[in-house]
Amino acid sequence: DWYRQNGTGRKAAVHREMTAFRHAVDLFDGSPLGKIEVASPDARAFLDLFYVSNIMTLKPGRIRYSLMLHEDGVIFDDGVVTCIDDNLFVVGCSSGNTDAVAAWLERWRQTEWPSMRVAVAPVTSNWASIAVAGPRAREVLAALKPDVDISGAAFPHMSFREGTAGGMVARVSRVSFTGELQYEINVPAAQGDALLERLMEIAAQMDGCLVGLEAWLRLRLEKGYLHVGADTNGRTTPLDLGMGGIIDEKPGDFIGRRSL
Repeated sequence: DWYRQNGTGRKAAVHREMTAFRHAVDLFDGSPLGKIEVASPDARAFLDLFYVSNIMTLKPGRIRYSLMLHEDGVIFDDGVVTCIDDNLFVVGCSSGNTDAVAAWLERWRQTEWPSMRVAVAPVTSNWASIAVAGPRAREVLAALKPDVDISGAAFPHMSFREGTAGGMVARVSRVSFTGELQYEINVPAAQGDALLERLMEIAAQMDGCLVGLEAWLRLRLEKGYLHVGADTNGRTTPLDLGMGGIIDEKPGDFIGRRSL
């Protein structure tokens, strides 16, 4: 919720964490956030059936935010879909829904579309994930000496790169939970502690710090980004959120479209 070393109490610590985010950099442990790999030749067409956004046009190295619905059109979960290549995608979902989303994908794969050539593999526990966010986030990432170009032009928002950082195999996504510049660095789980310790050393030199969930969610609220579960309930649909235009532009079918 908050880190005691950032203040004398909860209020002071949350203020410190939010201030560091606005003026320097914050580090957030996002390892519990769901990560599900969907692979094989029909992976793209398979995922397109679950999301309100058009996944068919998602290119390798790019990321797209979208919503997943139940059959009745009510929002089930939100997250980002990353296209690593034409045969491999990573579904990002909320930590509380990770098992449910994985089961949802597998259920439809087995019962409704068994002829599709696709495999679903939950990999949340395989990867440690640290978000580096704030105006100095790129400086922190650069200090890890990644072997990919992280300049703004070469690595734009909603992009994915795979390589090494800090001497570790890394999957790096430029996404934003709160609206500020942010990179999400994923390394094999066994190297998660080493990555976080190194990032803390770098961030401390820039007046950065660890950020807890309370400050993280307040920052998201200030930006006006959707938070499923807080801004939605058991009756909320994408139409309630003003996403009708996105749905109208999608040519294909998806779960919940008929109900909408």
